[in-house]
Parts: sequence; C-alpha cells; structure tokens
Amino acid sequence: MTPTKWVMRETDANLSLMAETLGISEIASRVMANRGIRSKNAALQFLQPDMGGLRPFFEMLDAEKAISRICLAIRSEEKITIYGDYDADGITSTAILQKMLVRLGANVSYYIPHRIHEGYGLNKNAVQTLAEDGTQLIITLDNGISAIEEVRLANSLGMDTVVVDHHEPGDELPPAVAIVDPKQPNCPYPFKELCAGGLTYKLAAAICEYMGEPFVEQEEALVLAAIATICDIVPLKDENRILANCGMTALNTNKLVNPGLGSLITVRGYLEKPIDTFTIGFVIGPCINAAGRLGSANSAVELLIAGTEDVATRMQITHELVQLNDERKQLTADCTERILTNLPSQPDKVLVIEDTEIHESIAGIVAGRIREATGRPTIVLTQGDGAMKGSGRSAPCYNLFEALSAHRHLFARFGGHTMAAGLTLPPENIPILREALNRDCTLTDDDFCKTIEIDHELTLADITLPLAHELSYLAPFGSGNHEPLFVSHNLYVENVRVMDEKSTLIFTLADNRGRKIKGIAFGLNEAYAAATEAAGVNKTGGFGIDVVYGVEVNVYNGMSSVQIRIRDFVIS
Repeated sequence: MTPTKWVMRETDANLSLMAETLGISEIASRVMANRGIRSKNAALQFLQPDMGGLRPFFEMLDAEKAISRICLAIRSEEKITIYGDYDADGITSTAILQKMLVRLGANVSYYIPHRIHEGYGLNKNAVQTLAEDGTQLIITLDNGISAIEEVRLANSLGMDTVVVDHHEPGDELPPAVAIVDPKQPNCPYPFKELCAGGLTYKLAAAICEYMGEPFVEQEEALVLAAIATICDIVPLKDENRILANCGMTALNTNKLVNPGLGSLITVRGYLEKPIDTFTIGFVIGPCINAAGRLGSANSAVELLIAGTEDVATRMQITHELVQLNDERKQLTADCTERILTNLPSQPDKVLVIEDTEIHESIAGIVAGRIREATGRPTIVLTQGDGAMKGSGRSAPCYNLFEALSAHRHLFARFGGHTMAAGLTLPPENIPILREALNRDCTLTDDDFCKTIEIDHELTLADITLPLAHELSYLAPFGSGNHEPLFVSHNLYVENVRVMDEKSTLIFTLADNRGRKIKGIAFGLNEAYAAATEAAGVNKTGGFGIDVVYGVEVNVYNGMSSVQIRIRDFVIS
C-alpha cells in the first residue's frame, strides 16, 4: 500500500494584516495564503463568489461563429443533433442544451454513443446515421476536439459541426464550422479549466442573449453545471469555483429545481439534508455516471430533461440508476481487490494492467483505485471489439497525457488530459507500451508516497465552532481547493467506538490541559486495527496519537458543535 508523508505548507504572507483586513482569523488567513490568495481583491472574490465574475463567453475563440451558426439553425428550423458523452459532465451538458433549445423552438435531438459498442466521441457510423436521419448541424459537447476524420466525413455528407470541448487538442484540429475549446491554440480566454458543463452553461446563456430571449433555465442549468464541474474533478478555482459555489447554493435553496435531479436526491435521502461536494461527487454523480457505465446514458439524460408531470418516469429511471450504481460499486470492489492481490511485490513505476474480466465501463474507476493504493500511474485494459480498451489515472507528479502522446502510434484511439486518459490499442502493442512508459519514467520512490499537505498545526484550544464556520466559507473543496487540513501532536485517546458495521470510528481525544474534542474517521478501520496491534496498545484507547484532520460543524438534534474529521494518524 502507498506510504504516506505529511508535509507542512509554509507561507510568508502577513497573516495578521490579512486577518485584520478581511475580518477573519489568522488560521483562515493562512489557509487562503497557502492557496496563493494574497491580495484583498482575490480574497474577497474567493470568499464571496459571484456570478458577475464569469467572463463573457464571446471572449473565446470561435464563440461568435458557434453562436451565429447555432442561432441560424434554430431560426431556419434545421435539424440539430447534440452529440454528447456518457459521463456526468457530458450528460449534464446535453441536458442543459437540449432543454434550452427545445424551449427556443429548435428542431433538436441528442445522441450519446454507447460506451461499450461505440466508445468515446464521434464515430463514423454515428455520423453516417445522423446524416441519414436528416441532421444538418451537429453540436459536440465534451468531445470532438480530436475527431478529425469524423468531422471531415460530416462535411462530406452535408452537415456542419460545432465543437464544444475542454480536452487537450492534438496537432491537428477538426475542420468544423467553429471550435470552442479554451485549450486550443490561440484562444485568448484566460481561464482554461472549464469543464464541458461550464462551457455549455455559458453557451446556453450566450445563445439566449444573441436571440434576445430570457435564459429561463438559468438556475437549473447552473445547478447542472455545478454537478459537472465537481464530478469532472476540474480545479475548483476562478470560474469553476463560482459555478460550483453558486450552483450548490441554488440547489440547496431548491432541491427540486430540476425535477429529475430532485427525484434522485429524494431517493438517495438528501431532500432534507445539506448537499456539498461530497454528496455530489460520491452520492449523486455516481448514479448519473452509472447509466453510461452499465447501461445507456440516454436514461440519465431523460431523467434530467423530464418535466414535473413525468413523476412515474422519473421515479422509474431513478431507481434504475441507483441499482446500476450499486452493481458498479460491487464490480469495482471485486476487480480492485483481485488486481491488488496479484500485483508483484516490486511493481513497475507505471502500471499497465491487462484484465479481461473487468467490465470495460469501470476500467477507469479501477485504475483510480489502484493508483490510490500504490501511488503509481495506472492504466487498466480489458477486451474490446478486436482490441484492448481501457483507461488510465495518473499521479500528480506525472503527466499521463504527455507520456502517452509520445507513443500515439501504438493506439487506434487515444485522448485525455494530464490526470486521465482513454485508449484503444492492439493486444500486441501492450508490452511495447508498458516497456516504453517505464523506460521513459523518471519517477522516484518518493514520488509514490501519498502526500498529505497540512495547512497549520493547531492545539485543541484553537479548534472552535467559530473556526469551523469560518472554514466552511472556503468551500467548495475539491481539486485545486483542497479541504483545509491541520495537525495536532501528542493527544491522548480516551476512548474509541466503532459505528456503522465497523465502517466508522468515533474518537474522544484530549490534551494535557484536559481539553477534549470529538473525532470521526471513515475508512480507516483496517489501518487503525493494524497500527494498534503493531504498537501493542488497546484498540479502545489509553495511548498517545498524532492526527491530521479537517475541522467541521456537527449538527445533532438541532444543536451545533465542532468536531474533527480524521484523515490520517500516527500512534505516538
């Protein structure tokens, strides 16, 4: 398993001045400084994300061309097909644009390729089918930037294509009418990290503005864009922070803003509970994703575009998605355990794993779990139609897209970004790829350590309810804005209780002055049992401990108190 090292973050910021200027504690000031927020304006924008901070969509390269062509199709009643993707980002993007275009009177439908039978992105068979069905304009969402031949085919069949994507472009761009991708060369848009959901939200707003129509679906689209932003694990800074924060605020204000999403929230038991990034990333998002993994992503789109009157349909789809996600979780756990059990004691620096038993749709999730367990960039491949297909997940110190791009000639299909990639290749190229990636890899053993970055050392006297509330204003937390983590040394474990079928540990911790704090830990049971056994101490308490944790508000029976969420520990 991956060794863990604790790294204390340092800053030379004037914390007392920051605290005085902003009216916050020095602890919260340090957390913000650790994230590079040093000016008053940057701090205020961070603490008070506002929709006014979103830049005009028309600053993007080809934005005006894209809007002009789409609005021409609407007014001319041309047949438009939205070509989406089967993950949460692609599904929510498709739903945003489909609902808005239908309201504007467009002749529009959507098409999402089947993950197993068609794979990611535009494919020639689908393009041919769309032409035969009379499509005149294809709008790709969350794909298209690498579809050179497919767009060329569309052109030859009399169809125009507008590409809306956020993935890394290759050396050649598709011959589309317009390409909206902030990562493409010469795009002046300063923020490059929007996901497809964020781009589609801005696209929809710009279409309404161009046509002089109100953006009736704005709040609903904002919520879906926030879900896409969180689920696609793009950095939660700049415009992504605005979309995620304002979208979650809108969702918590009205959990039924999107009827289908409201059904899913209700069935998952969150109608009366606050929704945060964890809820979206690990409860709601996986159910949306499950449709495209083990079934058809169309069902998730149908859920998100369903109206208030479609109660029976919404509930039926919701229960199907929950069941599919339960199946996905079990498959993932079984495959991950099997692979970890069979790994050699001295694994490669970059793991390229073949496992024909893995369902193709969960290869990426399993790769992520293996990466988490080993610290190593991991590619998991399984049997496709005449080829091996799979996904890779990387470590922060390793640019997977660049590493794979150096060997593009080995792949039939390939795409992705720094931390993740999808690929298809002939079986005979797998050992060549494995050897090449490990030959080129410059990672050291230290790079494989799981690193926990700590914002500050606290005493129990520092851990107060006002601090917990203050830190909550720094949310949403995720990629690019990680949860503030702290360390306390030489605490005393008074007692430990096991809850929820041994999945949760409840600690009562004390310092040498008699102060106490409640600590809760999820998923650390095995590590805790092994550590107490190795140290020869009683599992129920009576020993010293160092802990890394987040500070949070616990609400019980209407009463609020402060507690810590333990992320790691060392018995001292």
